Amino acid sequence: MFRVILVEDEPRILRHLREKISNLSHDFKVVGVYNNGEDALVELNWTQPHAIITDICMPVMNGIQLIGKMREQLPSVQCAILSGHDNFSYLREAIKLGITDYLLKPVTDADIMELLNKMKNKLSYDMELLEHEVAKRIVEAADSYSTESEWRGIAKELFYQAYYVIVSAWSPMNNLSPDLLKPMIATLTEGEKATPLSSSSGNEITYLFGLHTWSTERRTIWTQTIQKVSHSNSGVTTAAALSLKGLQPIPALLAECKKQSREKSRFEGSGFWVSDDVSMDLNPLFATLHPLLSRLAQFVDKQQKQLFSKELDILFHEQARHAALSTRKGWEFLLMHTSHLLHTLLKDSFQSTFQNKQAMETEIYEEVWRSRTISDLHTNVTEIWGSYFFRSEQDQTVQRDWAKEAMQYMQQHHHENISLTSIADAYQLHPAYLNRVFKRIYQTSIPDYLIKIRMDEACRFFREHPFVLIKEVAQHVGYTDPFYFSKVFKQYTGYSPTEYKNSID
Repeated sequence: MFRVILVEDEPRILRHLREKISNLSHDFKVVGVYNNGEDALVELNWTQPHAIITDICMPVMNGIQLIGKMREQLPSVQCAILSGHDNFSYLREAIKLGITDYLLKPVTDADIMELLNKMKNKLSYDMELLEHEVAKRIVEAADSYSTESEWRGIAKELFYQAYYVIVSAWSPMNNLSPDLLKPMIATLTEGEKATPLSSSSGNEITYLFGLHTWSTERRTIWTQTIQKVSHSNSGVTTAAALSLKGLQPIPALLAECKKQSREKSRFEGSGFWVSDDVSMDLNPLFATLHPLLSRLAQFVDKQQKQLFSKELDILFHEQARHAALSTRKGWEFLLMHTSHLLHTLLKDSFQSTFQNKQAMETEIYEEVWRSRTISDLHTNVTEIWGSYFFRSEQDQTVQRDWAKEAMQYMQQHHHENISLTSIADAYQLHPAYLNRVFKRIYQTSIPDYLIKIRMDEACRFFREHPFVLIKEVAQHVGYTDPFYFSKVFKQYTGYSPTEYKNSID
């Protein structure tokens, strides 16, 4: 089924066209309807249309401009114009853009059916589009562990190499360059293929490589290239997997690459083959830690913070040499194990004081995956566990005031381009520290609370101004990038901005 979007500033015509396409053809699904070209562009990343039918004369961005910009992002998209203007200059521009058809309003059912058939025929012969669609199906199969095989027939016609390698790069810092895997593409020979596999997340880049030959020597070259790519990019973990049986194992291998790239993520860059997986058993390590943990609990019980900090230094410095603790997952296991034991050992003496056990462990988990270095992790975990030591009433009052003022600041300035860092700077505090204080008081983080008030305001603004542009709403709630705003809005509400607008009665 091909995905089509409709762009028309006349609501009656837009509804009519949507209904007609749904009734006349089972080969096309309308995935977006818009009353201007700019909103259609904002949501292009997730509608990923195969075809577009657009009016010409519209506010903000006309149909000719829209098609030109869409071609830049999706060269294979089929475009058609539906216009009330029999204007030669418009027609000439449309022909230059390579449109499928130029229809004059009003259109009949036969006109629409003929247009859809033309688009279907062109799309069916478009090799690049089909490759993209098969790649999308592979990702969907990997994400759902589906055994669906309807794409395999087409895939065999498009992907005919003898060997396939999946390479998936991941970073918790969301700092991946689109060109990250280009050194691997440079190793391909004539006729071999590199196909990007789409990802909903900005911290992941994945390619499917089709190769004609494979050997021990080539594996060595690929291993060196993977490791070079990873080590030259801070915090990037790259997982690779080889298929000797064509495309069939690829979805499962892709899922395994994604899984292991997270489980083996290190504080420094690293690359590996999933076939080299080594199980991580931390139980022997945990058995050796009980004396140290008992001392930590004893120092908390006696409120000896300085000795507690020194013992924690030993925990970090000595265990950092342990092979299993080269990964973030290993540190997560170790610190969670330590936290559980501390709470168990201290539950009698601090039963009423530390009811925020869950909040503390959430903070520790977040720091494992957010800290850039083990040194940063050490500093932040030390501060979190500092909550075990009594604070003066004055300190507790100051923390409550900081949290309250930060909340008021966000309520007053959410329409500006603010962030956790800028809010912390306003109070001359470290961002991580202010965020932890806020979370303990209000059980939510500053970034999450800021998103909440911005998205609630965006929903209100959409309801009161149904014809407002997505770009204007984004600016109204403090986002300079309408594409990023749309992504956040979709994650928060479950609807794209246009879907939300269309749902308003």
